[in-house]
Amino acid sequence: MVDSRQLREYVLFVSAMLSTPLQYGPLTLRNRAFLAPLAGVSDVPFRRICQELGAGLTFVEMLSAIALLVQNDRTIQMLSRHPSEKILGVQVTGPDADRIQRSVRLLDQSHFETIDINMGCPARKVVGSGNGSALLKDTARLEDIVAAARAATTRPLSVKIRLGFTADAINVEANTAAIARAGADMLTIHGRTREDTYAIRVSLPGIAAGFAAARAVNPKIITIGNGDLMEAADAGKMAQATGCDGVMVSRGALGNPWIFRALAGEGSEDPTIAEWEETVLRHLDYHEEHYGDTEIAARLTRKHLLWYASGFPHIHRLREVFNTVPSLAEARRIVSEFAKTLPSDLRRGEDLPREALASADPKYQMDRQLDRGVGALGEA
Repeated sequence: MVDSRQLREYVLFVSAMLSTPLQYGPLTLRNRAFLAPLAGVSDVPFRRICQELGAGLTFVEMLSAIALLVQNDRTIQMLSRHPSEKILGVQVTGPDADRIQRSVRLLDQSHFETIDINMGCPARKVVGSGNGSALLKDTARLEDIVAAARAATTRPLSVKIRLGFTADAINVEANTAAIARAGADMLTIHGRTREDTYAIRVSLPGIAAGFAAARAVNPKIITIGNGDLMEAADAGKMAQATGCDGVMVSRGALGNPWIFRALAGEGSEDPTIAEWEETVLRHLDYHEEHYGDTEIAARLTRKHLLWYASGFPHIHRLREVFNTVPSLAEARRIVSEFAKTLPSDLRRGEDLPREALASADPKYQMDRQLDRGVGALGEA
């Protein structure tokens, strides 16, 4: 349990460390707080919001190497970027070195500034196809894949992994040493195994051990901690316990893009209701700009609206209407009408216990219960 004094120390540590620029190969990143490439979430509108609120690096959501190689329509659409996205990464997963290498060559030609190899996705359909965290089971194959990706691009290359496939097969040190040997410039470790649920806290010692093994091979490799970063204080704990160079926020950014301005030392992670309204409406505008003003577009935004619906008095009442909102215009009306019921300077979480900000975790449902993963696994 973190007391108020420790909380202040963590927040100060975060703003002092994470707000500083990071040199990543030829890229100068504005800070060290990144948005994870979340499958089904990290689309153009959400990335723009997070970038504007301080995210130092964002990624296109995870793509399938096989789908890229067969030019799957949905996968190609996912490669869209907005002109405002000056630095953008892309993440790919694949079952073998050959297909990863060929897909990385394609992504290199698409002029993304950095490429990431996913070796940590836990979704059943991803793992069942030999992708994502399935790769953690075979260190030699993992090293071959990273080496093949390294040979396919001169752009900064990163790899995202977990501690191991199961609690009985934690091999993070062997895998991170292999990743460093194969030439990755950056390493992100999620501090759980593939079988762990979110009910199990990330292992900070496990992350630290993985980073130490990678640095023993390449002292210059950039290390990024991931997992359970739900507020700024969590990033402070991560940095102090693991010695990471930066953090990657996943679930903590859902309905909470303000976490990035806190991590960047640019403001509070708890918006006022006026800031909340402005951000949600801007997100809806970006959503319409990207997807059009259609019923399908409205359905696609529902999950974000559900995540935004927390932390203010009586806001839980919006969840049922957000879950069935028929149009973007109706969503805007609901957001603005709710905001009018509260003082404009009321800050999220005010007079509420911190845990009241947490609601049902639809991202967990997407990943595990609904088995969401890459947009397509190779279907033509």
